[in-house]
Amino acid sequence: MVVATSDMVDILELKARHPLGDAVEAAGVVLRGKGRVRQGVCPFHNEAEGSFTVYGDTEKFYCFGCGAGGDVLDFVGRMEGLSLPEAIRRLDVGSTRVATAPVASRKSPSPPLPPRDPALLTAATRFYAGELRRSRVAPEYLATRGIGIDAALRMGLGYATGSGLREYLQSAGFDTGRLRDSGLFLERGAERFSGMITVPDLAHGLARWLTGRAVDPGAKPRFQAVPGPKPALGLAALGPSPPWVVVAEGVFDRLTLAAWGYPAVAALGTQGMDKVAATLRGCPRVFLAFDNDHAGNTATQNLKELLGRRAAVINLPDGIADVGELATLANGPLLFHRLLARAAYNLR
Repeated sequence: MVVATSDMVDILELKARHPLGDAVEAAGVVLRGKGRVRQGVCPFHNEAEGSFTVYGDTEKFYCFGCGAGGDVLDFVGRMEGLSLPEAIRRLDVGSTRVATAPVASRKSPSPPLPPRDPALLTAATRFYAGELRRSRVAPEYLATRGIGIDAALRMGLGYATGSGLREYLQSAGFDTGRLRDSGLFLERGAERFSGMITVPDLAHGLARWLTGRAVDPGAKPRFQAVPGPKPALGLAALGPSPPWVVVAEGVFDRLTLAAWGYPAVAALGTQGMDKVAATLRGCPRVFLAFDNDHAGNTATQNLKELLGRRAAVINLPDGIADVGELATLANGPLLFHRLLARAAYNLR
């Protein structure tokens, strides 16, 4: 264990601030069940069985398929190709100094990750939007999610082919240090979002955060995001005091709702509902449209209890897994409107 000082980070305290389940779900792994043991499809090898297991009592994970295991630092390091010190810095955004353990060489501790760079993220978002316009496969994928190209561009979506971003940003005047610190590139220089639809968190025309989802359903990992705390995606674009919002579970559920014209927000998983509730404290009416499964229902109940009487649940029809599946129905938008109206009636 590392004792916290002004120059070091207490590793136990760092792990306590970043529960393993939160990190796993933020990486796009859907965990089933609740309590001590939760399981999902392993992000480290191709499988369909769901051998990846998270143990809540020990804060450890283990995959019975490929043998990967460890704690939250091991998970973050493996997902992003980081060394242990780099994984610690990734989690410890905002601290002053980082050290993993006393070492004989007594090297100076590494500095924390720099704050996000909205100007650079905005430039990257524009580059990816241009790639989306030129792509054939990305618009086809979005169409399967009920999102047309015009709506996609209006919401700032893009597509990463995996090449050209570094040169584009350099030509725009961003130096090597800003590129290195942006989170847009992995340790070996590859683009983080290669092969993914990119989704920015926009506020006043600037991208404050960026996430992505792989177009290829067999790609690993399926999701990526720039390092650091995740937002309630989409809330910043609605202004300081939106009169009402619809909160969905995932990125594409939120995009579908926004394409239909609703003020939508993505909770980005089913963990950390206390943080989601805190971001919604200024909103007088909140409608919850989480996935129609055990984890989604549990998160819905938790968030509703935290929000109190200003929250209402949008109950999806039996057999419909989520908003994205609802969008595949010919009458999906009309059906959602009716479900929303019913939930609004319950808030009167």
